[in-house]
Amino acid sequence: MRGLVVNNLYTSRDNIKLSLIIALLLAFVPLFVKENSIISIVIAMQTFVLVSNMSTSLKMDEASKWNKFEITLPVTRNTLISAKYISFILLILIGVAASLVTVALQAMRGKIDFNTLILGYNFGLQLSLSTVAIVYPLILKLGAEKSDTLLFTAIGLSVGLRFLVWYLLYLSDETITFRTSPSVGNISLAISLAMFILSYFISAAIHRHKEF
Repeated sequence: MRGLVVNNLYTSRDNIKLSLIIALLLAFVPLFVKENSIISIVIAMQTFVLVSNMSTSLKMDEASKWNKFEITLPVTRNTLISAKYISFILLILIGVAASLVTVALQAMRGKIDFNTLILGYNFGLQLSLSTVAIVYPLILKLGAEKSDTLLFTAIGLSVGLRFLVWYLLYLSDETITFRTSPSVGNISLAISLAMFILSYFISAAIHRHKEF
């Protein structure tokens, strides 16, 4: 299992390094923008930016024929899928770690607002989990050559999920926005986590019946 996870990260190491640099540079954006809400946006982007490399890794697997070779290894297909999902979680955690630079810089400025931080992490985690949940089973089914299109579609659907939850909760109250209600973020995150778990079982089923 450990070797599979390391391989998943190794195949996209250059893009991970680039994304990590971008995530760290984003930490300095709030220093030059007066709008306090930019902090939550930056944290959300930092949390998400590394997991967006999943499409690169999957395309490289298909181009190198690794996806055909790995099924010959002495491991079950469920193990292969588990390694992918663990890799996705690690990428999200690396993004979260990078976002701590933003938190540290704001703490040094004495401008820490916990509601803003919670909003940022809430949205970043929700976007990451739901995007993976949507796009990975589709890539398994349709092929990695369509991964970029599927990734952008999944991002759009993930953002749409948040707006849908807000709309359903506050249909009759236009004074409450999706940014001012913690319930919207919490429910969206809970749904995304459930989607992420469900997608593992869907992906495992697709992989078991897939002929590479």
